[in-house]
Amino acid sequence: MEQKSFFQRLKENPFSWLFTGELFFLTLNSLFLIVVLVTIISFITSFFTKDFENPSGKALVLSPAGPIVEQVAGSDDPFDVIRGQGPSELYVGDLLEVLESAAKDERVRDIVLRLDNIEGTGQAVLYDVGNALLKVKDSGKNIIAIGDSYGRSGYYLASFANEIIMDPDGYIFIDGFGRSRLYFKAFLDKLKIDFNIFRVGTFKSAVEPYLRNDMSEAAKEANLAYLDVLWDSWKNVVSKNRGLNPQDIQYLTDNADEVASQSKKGLAHALLSYGLIDKLLSRREQREYLLSKFGESEDKETFSQISGFEYFQLIQSEKEVNKSDNEIAVIVARGTIVDGTQPPGTIGGDSTSNLIKEAHENKNIKAIVLRVDSGGGGVFASELIRQELVAAKEKGIKIIASMGNVAASGGYWISANAHEIWASHNTITGSIGIFGIVPTFDRALNEIGINSDGVKTSSVDLSGNVAQPLDPALSRLMQQEINYGYERFLKLVSEARNMSTQEVNKIAQGRVWAGSTALELGLVDNLGNLEEAIERAATLAEIDEYTTYYPSQELDWRQQLLESFSSALKSFIPEIIKKNIIIKESINSLKEIDTFNDPKGMYVRCENCLI
Repeated sequence: MEQKSFFQRLKENPFSWLFTGELFFLTLNSLFLIVVLVTIISFITSFFTKDFENPSGKALVLSPAGPIVEQVAGSDDPFDVIRGQGPSELYVGDLLEVLESAAKDERVRDIVLRLDNIEGTGQAVLYDVGNALLKVKDSGKNIIAIGDSYGRSGYYLASFANEIIMDPDGYIFIDGFGRSRLYFKAFLDKLKIDFNIFRVGTFKSAVEPYLRNDMSEAAKEANLAYLDVLWDSWKNVVSKNRGLNPQDIQYLTDNADEVASQSKKGLAHALLSYGLIDKLLSRREQREYLLSKFGESEDKETFSQISGFEYFQLIQSEKEVNKSDNEIAVIVARGTIVDGTQPPGTIGGDSTSNLIKEAHENKNIKAIVLRVDSGGGGVFASELIRQELVAAKEKGIKIIASMGNVAASGGYWISANAHEIWASHNTITGSIGIFGIVPTFDRALNEIGINSDGVKTSSVDLSGNVAQPLDPALSRLMQQEINYGYERFLKLVSEARNMSTQEVNKIAQGRVWAGSTALELGLVDNLGNLEEAIERAATLAEIDEYTTYYPSQELDWRQQLLESFSSALKSFIPEIIKKNIIIKESINSLKEIDTFNDPKGMYVRCENCLI
């Protein structure tokens, strides 16, 4: 029988599409083509018609929202929006470029910082942005921070301003640094699910949520050690910027209720009297104040200003590209280290090692800077990346590992063999330890009347059948492999850092360290930011003139489509859901399951390192 086409059937019966999914797929494909065409046309049109605004005499307004990150995630999961990992992320390199240019640009008068919506930004990134703001001030320009309220990240950046303005009904939420997790042992017991855990390291607490109902004393000790360093650094920077004592900030943090009651006018007035802010102005008053400073905009709707986005576009159009035969490749490794090919924001064992391979096969690349912002992941994927860096070294290419917010466990594994390791004062690193996880569901299945049985030609079951209890022989094998993996980790670090395995073991055991402490322990070579690490790479490579090149894993069309969907989804998700800690933590825990894909079930990751 001749097969009729969809359009033939539609002509014969206009309602035939109701009984088939063909129209859905036809529509989907058509929409996709339309989106592609519109995007291309829009890009071409904007390229040729863009009339960049002149910033002369205007205030440069910077309104960073969401987290400021080392690499914008290319997510294939719409629910990453809820987890704070959606497309609203701001690339720190773009922000630093804007600030660096503004400091030198005579056309830019002053800077206005709007910091209500900044959140989830690591201390190492904040430190770099703060230093860039200092350069703006040193150039003679004023910085005005305005906001309804300030969180910890927002106020840190606001403290660099010449003037901090807040709404009279606002607040500064400074609660120090903390680390809390959800613990599932009692819940798993109720479900009769067993997590068979294998680990080495007194302080390797990544698996504690599956074994305990609370944080162990060892984990509390390790967490407080690095959290205290980060908190002291935060207080010292802010107090210096504001002319306060760190003890004053600690007192305000510990006694916010008492301070507010003493003022008789609420918390905002108390913060004013303590010197944390300079003016209390409502939104209308803030507008009037900025109008008096900068005058009216051409459309008479606001004060004379240019947005950070517009200014970034302008400086990109004016940038002179000086191509050099000498290039330094900056490869960003941000996120969990996972097997296979992964989008930006996740470190794929294959995709990241391929980027390194492409770099060291390029004759123009004289040095590689690996920018690490990761709490680790799978052993297999981490080793693939490390091996590719070793291959680059063997070709004579200089390697610098530059640590961002976090470079711990697997993040340290991939950094260890660099010629030099650079970290920030506030980098979280170390966590040299290893663990394995094999879940079994036999008790849960038995509870609902499902049993697993069969025959084998051997006396032991090494298959890891999750429907059956873990074979004791497999359990012993897993622990042996974990022990071997830990010894391997110690040896790797000892050879790379010119230390004995005994010395490494004393500071390993899964223990986490702040960057400044890691320098004292010999785990890193220098403290400095990414720019300084690049300059050091050039020095080691003995090149004076060079071009910085950022290879990256491109999103495929499916990932781009899903990212667009995530952006659209964001507007429909209530803020109460986005900010609900239980919902976010639950989704995080479910999402983690996808990242446990190591072929042997062995992991070098630090779950305590992300704050």
